[in-house]
Amino acid sequence: MTETPMPTAYKDPKLPPPVELPEGPDWVGVLKVFDAHVAETLVVAARTLYPHQDLPERVYRRTVVAFDGLAAKMPAVAQGFAEFVDLVDGAMPVPFRELSESYRVNGLKAIEGTAAFRLVQRTTVRFLYDDIEVWQAFGYEGASAHLGGYVDRGFNDLDWLPEPPPGI
Repeated sequence: MTETPMPTAYKDPKLPPPVELPEGPDWVGVLKVFDAHVAETLVVAARTLYPHQDLPERVYRRTVVAFDGLAAKMPAVAQGFAEFVDLVDGAMPVPFRELSESYRVNGLKAIEGTAAFRLVQRTTVRFLYDDIEVWQAFGYEGASAHLGGYVDRGFNDLDWLPEPPPGI
């Protein structure tokens, strides 16, 4: 049995490409606001909130780079991320990023009613799932307008719906 190739994902070419990050711990050098501890804690939190085995660490890191960009523009947002890290690190005698997954999940559940948790949770959704590498991994082809739309690209293959009446 041959494996079906994944479709190529496209983002509107007017949008900037994904941020290129160095591999390993040097990736934090691109950050403007967060130190390494805050950044790595946020990466672990993002992966704990939205775990996908097939996604590489770099997509979670790019999510945190986007957090850092927001924090650089809005001091209140920077404070919210700092508060989140303080809350999750203060829950146990071991830093959050060193905990096992089950302890991390329990620590996040304990603070899920806080504004800091909602900031991290909602901002992670916004930036993680807007990454073209994530789209590619999930088989989502992305934007189509600059490619002529979906209909002429194989998306007119619904065989389980009745044909529309003439004139529609």
